Amino acid sequence: MPRLLILFFAICIAEKSFGQFGDNAGGRSTGMAGAYVALGDGWSAFHNQAGLASVKSIDAGVYYENRFGLSALSDKGLFVATRFGKGVFAASYHSFGYSEYASSKGGLAYAMGLGEKLDVGIQLNYYSVRLGENYGRAIAVSAEGGFLFRLNSKLTLAGHISNPNRAKLSEYLDERIPAVFRMGATYTFSKNVLFTGEVYKDTQFDAAIRAGLEYRISESIALRGGFASAPRQFTFGFGWKLNQWMFDMAAAYHPVLGFNPHVSFTYAGNTEK
Repeated sequence: MPRLLILFFAICIAEKSFGQFGDNAGGRSTGMAGAYVALGDGWSAFHNQAGLASVKSIDAGVYYENRFGLSALSDKGLFVATRFGKGVFAASYHSFGYSEYASSKGGLAYAMGLGEKLDVGIQLNYYSVRLGENYGRAIAVSAEGGFLFRLNSKLTLAGHISNPNRAKLSEYLDERIPAVFRMGATYTFSKNVLFTGEVYKDTQFDAAIRAGLEYRISESIALRGGFASAPRQFTFGFGWKLNQWMFDMAAAYHPVLGFNPHVSFTYAGNTEK
């Protein structure tokens, strides 16, 4: 029984800290406390689909996170994004949990640029939540989308909304997937230093502030750090780029449950982004 109580508490903390459906996906995102709404690359399939417009040819990535050293809280996912004409198509998948509690999300996205300054994107999602062997499985369908606006060469503004209709999972107690709103910005100080921040609001929890800093020591090595509130946590990580491949490691620290390590691999078909 104590083990089950600890596990239940950990699942609640994990969902509140990082989101249930993969919005911390990717080592770069985790290293900067999830403040990714105003950044653009293939990992935007999990964060803000408008950022997919930055993909030049084909991007693909996988990630794995072992939250707080508990295999039952393993979080994993993958994406593939490819340019097609003036737009970018992407498919993504995320799963979280273990045999007694598991959730997953599959998405199909499309993004395109509307002129030189504005990118927009939208995604359709299929959700699944399973509780043990006797409680069955619930499914739901929803959508999300966002924009990126480059105010100038240094400042980018962004907004994103996920599941605005609060898709229903179950008639019992009117259980619904929460809507999530994100607004943020990225400021590039130089080719080596950028700052990114956002306000993250899940309809089930208080608003949170997320902020991250990335410093590129060289063309191939980047260091990252971040902070998030509600609940308070600190993150750090690094990235190593080798030709068209990127390897990222990161970790977030929770004052009660400890560290959760995160690793991801990315392939970028065109490295000149």
